Amino acid sequence: MKKLTLLIALFISPIVWAGGPPGAYRHSDDTLQKLYAELHYLNQVGREIHAKYDDKLKADPQQMRFCRGEYGYISSRAKATIGIANRLDSPNQDEYIATGWKAFQCIKCSGQVSDCDAIPPTLEMIKAEYKTQQSP
Repeated sequence: MKKLTLLIALFISPIVWAGGPPGAYRHSDDTLQKLYAELHYLNQVGREIHAKYDDKLKADPQQMRFCRGEYGYISSRAKATIGIANRLDSPNQDEYIATGWKAFQCIKCSGQVSDCDAIPPTLEMIKAEYKTQQSP
């Protein structure tokens, strides 16, 4: 009997310590504020990329190598932002995910600056949702 009780305790305790059953893991730091900050940053970097390289790429396609060398790191951050949007419990989750994909296109050297234009309206939507959550 003691062995059975011990075995059950050993099986259940990791579930309790993990905060629930498998698959229920949540990133406690995935918040609207974090999504806002990341999308804002990606918008700035994307516009910087297009201001710096769009004309150069038209004149010399070899500039793509330099652009990717300088800004290639940012794509993993953009993908992580899509993940943040996907894990948020929000009525606007689909819009946030779609904007995350637009931000991913925005920061690509081969992307279009028009993809960056989808970000500011979503930033306003995030602000409004955050204010709604904060009001009593």
